[in-house]
Amino acid sequence: MADILEPPAQAAPDLSDASIAAGLQRHLSGELGLPARVEAFRRFTGGLSWITAAFVLRAPGHALDGRQFIVKVGSPAGLMAPYSALPQSRVLQALAGSAVPVPSLRWYSDDAAILGAPFLVTDRIEGVELNPFTRDYGIADAGVLRPVGEHLAQVLADLHRIDWRAHGIATLQGEDPARSASQEQVGFWQERVRGWSRRPQPLMDYAAHWLRERTPVLPRPVIVHGDYRVGNFLAVGGRITAMLDWEMTHLGDPHEDLAWVMLPDMRLRGLLDHEAFIERYEAAGGPAVDRRALAYYEVFSLYKMVAINIGGQSGFLSGGRDLRLVCLANNIPSFLVRLAQAMEDAA
Repeated sequence: MADILEPPAQAAPDLSDASIAAGLQRHLSGELGLPARVEAFRRFTGGLSWITAAFVLRAPGHALDGRQFIVKVGSPAGLMAPYSALPQSRVLQALAGSAVPVPSLRWYSDDAAILGAPFLVTDRIEGVELNPFTRDYGIADAGVLRPVGEHLAQVLADLHRIDWRAHGIATLQGEDPARSASQEQVGFWQERVRGWSRRPQPLMDYAAHWLRERTPVLPRPVIVHGDYRVGNFLAVGGRITAMLDWEMTHLGDPHEDLAWVMLPDMRLRGLLDHEAFIERYEAAGGPAVDRRALAYYEVFSLYKMVAINIGGQSGFLSGGRDLRLVCLANNIPSFLVRLAQAMEDAA
């Protein structure tokens, strides 16, 4: 009898700088209909998810010649893989020209034959990224912090007022907007915890049950950013020039974005007090904030935070060489304690 063989493992795609740049050059030459060169390709070191790099396009005779762009590539080794460029592309297209500042989307595809993984190319936007992991946010002018915090609340209200149906959006991550937003999201993250965890997670199991039993009523689903926080936008002076990192965007409850940005880890208080943020958000036209729903989504945010850290641990144990994944693994116990306390406080 012939041996039963496991199917051969697929080779990891070559996502080196040289390979991505060469793939971009081929693809953009075809898209523009003339020879194009990718120059000054530079990968950014931050982030644990999509590969992000800047480059200059050289296409003599074309209007885009000499312009700077950003490419994001969804590596299969990324923290939240597998990826698709479609959710981000749909949102960026819907928000183009709106009050929500986003980079202009130029090209995107899920065809791995082009760069080796899903990708998006957007314009490069001027601005400074505030770093929530440093005491002074990495900026010299502390006077811009409050204006930036106020604009952050304004932009979130503008996002949550967007009529996504008018832009032909029916779903972003496969969620059904007719179903409970919290049930959809709890299921999404519970599935990932089960896939990532190498040991039983009784508190996470209980938290998922707790969340399912206390589903808040959602009057109207909105576009949720999914990772709305300090560190995911660019600013010039006191104004945000671009909201970034839309890979976790979905249709859901506006309280989810509010609770996430208000986690102490996101350091919103250094810009604007939470009550002032809510007041600004509501005054800018955001949906009225329900404090019980906000407390619910604080629990959910901590559940999601534990899940992400379990994903980091799994990535490291599976052979990931990024030592930041070890830091994520070390965070799990403290986040579990905070999750338990949040459930007790919200009960």
